[in-house]
Amino acid sequence: MDFNLTKATMFDRMTFACRNQRQAHLSRQQTLQRYSSSRSQIANRVVRIVKRLMIHSTLVGLILCGFFGVPTVTVAGKWEPKAPLLRKRWGLGTETVNGKIYAIGGQDDLPEAGKKVAEYDPAKDQWTEKKGLPTGRFRLATGLVRGKIYVFGGTSNNFEAVPTVEEYDPKTDTWAKKADMPTARLGLAAAVVGGKIYTIGGAESFFFPSAAVEVYDPLTDTWEKKADMPNPRWGISAVTVASKIYVSGGAIDISHQKYTDTMEMYDPKADTWTEKADMPIDYFNVGFSFVNSGKIYAIGGQRWDGRDKDGRENEGWTLYWTVFEYDVEKNRWTRLKDELPTERSILSTTVVDGIIYAIGGWEGGCCGPTAIVEAYTPDGWPFPKQFAVSPQGKLATKWGAIKQNR
Repeated sequence: MDFNLTKATMFDRMTFACRNQRQAHLSRQQTLQRYSSSRSQIANRVVRIVKRLMIHSTLVGLILCGFFGVPTVTVAGKWEPKAPLLRKRWGLGTETVNGKIYAIGGQDDLPEAGKKVAEYDPAKDQWTEKKGLPTGRFRLATGLVRGKIYVFGGTSNNFEAVPTVEEYDPKTDTWAKKADMPTARLGLAAAVVGGKIYTIGGAESFFFPSAAVEVYDPLTDTWEKKADMPNPRWGISAVTVASKIYVSGGAIDISHQKYTDTMEMYDPKADTWTEKADMPIDYFNVGFSFVNSGKIYAIGGQRWDGRDKDGRENEGWTLYWTVFEYDVEKNRWTRLKDELPTERSILSTTVVDGIIYAIGGWEGGCCGPTAIVEAYTPDGWPFPKQFAVSPQGKLATKWGAIKQNR
C-alpha cells in the first residue's frame, strides 16, 4: 500500500468532514438566528397587541368608571321583551300578588290622569284590564299587605299632591276608600315591614321636597308619625331588606334639576336612619327592586344635563339605560353591563320568581309615555325562596321577598 496516498486520502476526508461540520454549525447558527429573530418579532407583535388591548381596556374602564365611579362587571344576566301594557303610562305603581303583576294608575298621553289597572300573567305573557282606580293619579306609591294593594298619594295634575289612600283586592277586583295620609305627597316611596306600610319622603304641592315618614296600619286603618328622613327629597325609591328600608336618590328642590346620590337605611324598630354607600349617579325616578340573591337593582332614571351613552353632555334631560347592583351585605355598588334595552325614567319595577319586570315609564318629550315591558333575569338565577336572618341579626345567605308583607 502507498502510505503517502493513504495519508493524502485521509487528510482529504478529514478536511471534508471538518468543512461539513463547519457548514452544519453555520447552518445551525443561521437557523438559531432566524428562530431568535422570528421569536423576537412574534414577541414584539404580542407586546404591541397587549398594549393595544391594555389601552382599549383602560379607555373602556375610564369611560365606565370615570362616568359612574364604580367598577363594571360582565355577568350572565339578560333582558327579554314582554307583552306591552294595554296603555302607555308613566308614574304608575306595580305590585306582585300570587305570581301576577298589577299595574296601577300613571299618566298616559291624555289630559285625564290615569285610572287604568291591568293584571299581567307572566306564564301567558298577557295583560288583562281590571277595575279602574277610583281616583285617577300618577307619581303615586303602592304597598302590599296580606294580598291587598294599597295606593298612596300622587297627583292628578302634576302640581298638587293628594292625600288619597285606596285599597285594591285582586281576588274580588274591588276598591275601597281608606284613611287619608296625614301629609299629602307626590313622588313618594312606600315599603312594608311587619304588616305596616311606611310612606317616605316625596314632595308636597308644587314639588317642595318632604322629609315626612308616616306609617299606615291596614288592620286599624290608622296613621302614625315617625322620624323624618334626614334628607328631604322626591322621585325616590325604596325597598325592604331584612326588616330594614333602603331609600335612594331623588330630587332635592322644586326645579327638577338638583339631585342627590344619597342612600339611607331606615330601621323601623329603632326609628332611626343610617347613611349607606352613595349611589353611582345623583338622579331620580329610578326603578328599584330587591331579589333573593341579597342584591338591590337600580334601573333607568333621569337627570338634567347628564351624559349620554357616548359620554357627551346633554343639554336637557338624560334618560338612563344603566343597571346598578347594590350588595346589601358588602354595602357596595357595581355597574352591570346588562343595560336596560329601552332607556327611560319614572318607570315601575316589580319581581316575580326572582325576575325583575321594568314596566312603562317616560321616554322623553312632552308626549313620551311608553307601554314597554322588559324582564331582567339577574346573574345567579334561580334564587332561594326562603328568607332568613341569623341570630346575630346579620344578613343571611338566603333571601326573601321584596317587601315583607305576610
